[in-house]
Parts: sequence; C-alpha cells; structure tokens
Amino acid sequence: MEPSPGVAVLLIILDILAPIFLVIALGWLLTRSGFLSSQALVQVNRLAYWVALPALLVHRIAQASPDVDAVAGLLLVGGGATVLAILVALVVAALMGMPPQSRGTFAQGVYRGNLTFIGLPIILYAFAGPDMSSASAEASALLAFGPMVVLYNVLAVLVLLLPGGTGHGNALRDAVRGLLTNPILIACLIGLMMSLSGLSFPTLADRSLEVVGQMALPLALLCIGGTLHTSHIRGRLAWVITGAVMKVSVVPAIGFLLALWLGLSAEHTRIALILLACPTATASYILVKQLQGDEALASGVVVVSNLLAVPAMVVVLAVTA
Repeated sequence: MEPSPGVAVLLIILDILAPIFLVIALGWLLTRSGFLSSQALVQVNRLAYWVALPALLVHRIAQASPDVDAVAGLLLVGGGATVLAILVALVVAALMGMPPQSRGTFAQGVYRGNLTFIGLPIILYAFAGPDMSSASAEASALLAFGPMVVLYNVLAVLVLLLPGGTGHGNALRDAVRGLLTNPILIACLIGLMMSLSGLSFPTLADRSLEVVGQMALPLALLCIGGTLHTSHIRGRLAWVITGAVMKVSVVPAIGFLLALWLGLSAEHTRIALILLACPTATASYILVKQLQGDEALASGVVVVSNLLAVPAMVVVLAVTA
C-alpha cells in the first residue's frame, strides 16, 4: 500500500534532514564523551573549511552547467532578504531596549546563517538525483555561495561598527583581506572558471578532488555538533530567543515573499529558503568577540537557532515540496 501524498512528502523530508542532524548529534556525543577534544575539534574544523569543502565546491561547480539568470534571481532574493532582515532586526533591537553594543550583535545573529556547514549539506541532499533540473538547481546553489559569503562577511562588520557600536577602524580592511583569502570564495571562482571555459580536470586531479571533497560534509556536521556541546546559552533569554526565532522564521518568510514577487522558480525558491532558514553561524560569535560586541547574546543565538533549525527546515521543505 502506497503512503498518502502528505506522508510521502514527510518521508522525503525525513530522508533529507535525518542524516544531517543525526551526524550533528554524533558530533555532540563524541565531544561530550571526550572522544573529540576541543583541540581536535578545532583541527577538524580547519580541515573541513580549508581543504575538504573547497575541494567539494571546485569539483561540483566545475562539472556543472548553471543557469546564470537563475543564479542572479537567487542572489537578488538572498541579498534582498538579508538587507531587509538587518533593518527589521535593528528596529526590534531598539524596541526591546537593547544597548548599542548589543544591537549590532543581535542584527548579525538574525541574518548570518551557516550556509556552508548546514545549508550546503541540506541542498545537496534535497536536490540529489540524476535528472537535469536537480543538477541545474544544485549548480545554481553552489554558485550562490561565493557572493553570499562576501555579502555576509562585509555586512557583519558594518552592523557591528554602526554609530554607537564598538569595534576598531581596521575591521573593514581586515574583512576585505579575509575575503581575498577565503577558501570558499576562491573555490567557487575556480570551479566557475572551469565550468564556463568548458575545460575539465585531468582524471587524476578530478578523482583526487572528489575523494577529498567526500570528507567535507561529515566533517562539517561533526564540527557543528561538537561546537554546540561547547557553547552555552547566555545573556538575556528574551533577546536570545527573539533573535533565534527571527533567524529561522522571519528571514525565510521575507525571502519567500521576495521570491514570489520576482517570480523565482520552485527549485530556486527552495534553495533560497533553505539558505535563509539556516541557523546562525558560529563565525558570528567569533567576529563579535573580536569587535567587542555582546558575546553572551551572540553565543546564545547560535545555540538556540541551531535547536530551532530542525522544525524550521521541515516547514521550508514542506512548503516548497
């Protein structure tokens, strides 16, 4: 007996999300048990970010045939929703009576999602399949990573250096320098050049990139789980919960309205909402610490938004099914 359409959709969503969050849970358990130490977690994170993920992106994008117009629409939705989310977050922060030091931290927590470690695995599973539409959608998503990384990093510094905020004058320059050496951005550019040129890697290089890239997703997810164990909910609980809820619900809702307005395809609307519903990136806490923002608020939003990401992604995948 075949399941009803509703049950079938839920089973598909389970197949997409369960492997991802089960591996995250495994990372949490390995860290909690002491099998993965804090030092090992840092080293695994570096391996995933600097080696495995770039190899995955170069290999996948180089083989892709992306729809450039669709990528442009995807970036308009992602970028527009990000800017609007910052404005809404700053208004909410003011209404909640947050001091200037906390407002930029709150805004960054609301918009800056973990695209690389959460968004990428979900997209790859959501569009896994041999058909051309899945391959084209995946290629568009991968190409959107580079520009979104640039946007997120630059805006993160700007919102933390708002008038009345804290930080130092060299922060924007440091952010630009970081972008020029960002492995995700560089990998996207190399893959795009290979794709547009029609060239292909020699078999030896192609297979090597594929093997190294296969480490990326499990390592990234283990790191997320380990980081959640070492992080704690601190700061004003009302601020933390509000920021986390806005991150996984208000931001994708804004993106959904923009996607409808711009006439984005169903596949690219799904990509946009997955990216926008990602929980707050751990990198947001690191930057807040460097620029002397509200560290407790930043840490709390990261933890709570990751806990809320599961139901949020279920809703996103169900709405865009």
